[in-house]
Amino acid sequence: MIPSYEEVRESCDDVTLDGLPACHPWSALLEIGDLAFGVRVEDGQLTFLGDVTINSSWDFSFSISEAEWSEFRALPVRRGHTSAQALVATAGAHRVRGSREVWARAAGALDRIVEAIRARGQDPHPVRPEPAQAPLGLSPIEGRYLHVEVENQVQRIYLEWAGEGVPLLCLHTAGADSRQFRHLLEDPELTARYRVIAFDMPWHGRSDPPDDWQRRRYALTTETYAATVLAVMEALRLSRPVLMGCSMGGALALYLASRHGDRFTGVCALEGGLGNPGRFVDWTHRADVDHSAFLTSWVGGLIAPGSPAGPRAQTLWGYAQSGPGVYQGDTYFYSRDLPLHTQELGPAGCPLFVFSGEYDYSATTEMSREAAARLGGQLIKMPGRGHFPMSEDPVGFAEHLFPVLDLLHGKYQS
Repeated sequence: MIPSYEEVRESCDDVTLDGLPACHPWSALLEIGDLAFGVRVEDGQLTFLGDVTINSSWDFSFSISEAEWSEFRALPVRRGHTSAQALVATAGAHRVRGSREVWARAAGALDRIVEAIRARGQDPHPVRPEPAQAPLGLSPIEGRYLHVEVENQVQRIYLEWAGEGVPLLCLHTAGADSRQFRHLLEDPELTARYRVIAFDMPWHGRSDPPDDWQRRRYALTTETYAATVLAVMEALRLSRPVLMGCSMGGALALYLASRHGDRFTGVCALEGGLGNPGRFVDWTHRADVDHSAFLTSWVGGLIAPGSPAGPRAQTLWGYAQSGPGVYQGDTYFYSRDLPLHTQELGPAGCPLFVFSGEYDYSATTEMSREAAARLGGQLIKMPGRGHFPMSEDPVGFAEHLFPVLDLLHGKYQS
């Protein structure tokens, strides 16, 4: 049902813009079905402008059709309907008219406004419980720097590990770092059987960029990415580890399973299809848009609505910290370079498991199914899970991951 002006006004009164970056004043026309109203943000305050007249003006407009609004409000929340930004990514950017530069700067506020309107008079989507708090004292995670040569360049790479047993090498998502795996690194059930290892790719987290990073535009290629992972394996003397990557890491895991499968006991590709051109966007690296604020909106809709609040917030914090242009450079690999190599990929040379969360629209279940079929892998669907399962809902993810790791544990031969 389309909300009334009064319901929208009351919803806007509930919106807080705390935590969003300061910006120049902006105004927007929002259309939900045949309802049109304006909002203005100035000095961190949101104002509801009410009805729209011939004298009204705005920087951009954002529209949601009546049919889309009905689906957006439906419970349980569906894939692609988790946020205003999710609608742009999955149902079309045509809904944004006017200055898209201002829209990109306003994306975080727009998510909050649309969510407040949806939430009024509606029961919330059930949220899973928070994971258990880690015990006080030192974490079992250890970290060090590793120097490796990749394509005739020495890279200073940060890595961390915990546990004993079968090596499990973890690859993080685009624009993020190895902190995404901290829950697995601190899981005593897992580390009793596996030596969990995660590292930050160059340009990411605590690994170094090149010294001339200020004069470069970072763009990751398939060859460089694969060479980096293999160089880390060789430097650590990892013999047939289990490889697990998520998102771009999952996509690279598919590539390695096909090209170098004999070097792995098995591969777990999380939320990683064989490329998606829609994930490379200008707004993640522009001087007139705060990339950290935009990224938390751009990737926020990929998180399942039922994921616990704490891990959800920590997942987005990692994105808010990425260096300028790093996320966009990673999506160059996923959206533009990797698709050039996928047609030449043959069947995986090791057991391959392709994990797909219900709410992932970057690497959808359909894309994951296609990748599994092409490479001879097994699709594992994860109802209620999102694009970052190991960080946004580690307990829920373990329900799907641990049975696979139990199987691979029995296949390991050092």
